Amino acid sequence: MQAKIMNIVGTLLFAINQWVQVILITRLLGLYEVGLFSYFLALTGPLVLFSRFMLSVLVPTQRKLSYDYVIFHEFRKITNYAFILGSVVVMLFVDLNVYESLCLMIFVLFKFYENKEEFIYTENIAEARIGFMAKSKIYKSIVTIVLFTAASFMFRSLLLTVLSLLVSQMLIYYFYDRRFSFSATRVKIGIRWMEFRNIFILGIGLSTVELLNSLVSNIPRYILEHYHAVETLGIFATIMYFVIITNNVVVAINQSVVAGLAKEAQNSAGKFYCSFFRLCGMFLLIIIAGEVILLLFGNDILVLVYGEQFMGFEKEMLLLGILLIFTVYTKLFEMALSIFNIYNLQLLLQGTTFIAAIIFSFIIIIPYGLSGAFIVVIINYLILALGQIGVLVYHWKYKVSS
Repeated sequence: MQAKIMNIVGTLLFAINQWVQVILITRLLGLYEVGLFSYFLALTGPLVLFSRFMLSVLVPTQRKLSYDYVIFHEFRKITNYAFILGSVVVMLFVDLNVYESLCLMIFVLFKFYENKEEFIYTENIAEARIGFMAKSKIYKSIVTIVLFTAASFMFRSLLLTVLSLLVSQMLIYYFYDRRFSFSATRVKIGIRWMEFRNIFILGIGLSTVELLNSLVSNIPRYILEHYHAVETLGIFATIMYFVIITNNVVVAINQSVVAGLAKEAQNSAGKFYCSFFRLCGMFLLIIIAGEVILLLFGNDILVLVYGEQFMGFEKEMLLLGILLIFTVYTKLFEMALSIFNIYNLQLLLQGTTFIAAIIFSFIIIIPYGLSGAFIVVIINYLILALGQIGVLVYHWKYKVSS
């Protein structure tokens, strides 16, 4: 229990660390730079999630393969280098100058090392060693906050602030994380084509789901940047960081309980659903408290954190409150579907949401701008949540009750 609480604390600190980055860029560098930083996240996000192949869920919950961690590690190495190649291809098709392209390339390297660290987290999640992951997040958050803050105040340069992220990530990876890797201490046996194919086939559905999920989240950002301005994207990104923080908290709690819930699901689906509904109820209490704070003090918090330039976004903060509810429960429903290895239907759901995101983004965001972007994101989450609930109800009715 202590390790699980530490993991939540570590994830909260990590989320605060990400938030501090946005605050410093917004206040010290400007809205254009924070918009550009958000654009980097939007460009690399889908590639990052696809290259990770959702091994953090697949390795602890899959029951079809019995490969050693070394095999999964070799698979991750291949997909991680593919991530760099894919990022370079993307850079060829986006309108960035030399300085901005250099910033993006450093950001890609930062994500490359983050992917390497994420696999070590995956190994420890599978072994229910949550304590290491919690300490790693805490140490990384502290180092990153110190270096990023120093770079922001001393140089006021997006290039050097992004470079501080890469340096922080490499320091934690080489001096702490690698000591807790299971695959790093074992004989390197390589990966055969058959093993690669089996992991690919097992994970491609869930990985594509995550890719589509990321694209659904980022399509409004692409439309805002292209049809309005990078500064408008910057405002949207800063407000949306409340969603990112919420998402990180939910992911941390999910990581803490997913192994236990997966074991319950193997023994009894009914027992799993009892535990899952209790988890949903716990989140409901947290949501109610959060919504009260957001409705009463949301705009004041926005101005206090980001400055006077964020005065007058009451409507967007109201839309944010609605969005946070869907953020929490779609992530919980996604975990439940993954535990039961219901990947194909998730792919169908995300494909439907992806098409809806494209259509509604052009219809709503182009004429209505910032508010339209929030409305589109809410519509996307609503479609996804309804589909997830439908699948879970079907599973309960025909797999559990029968």
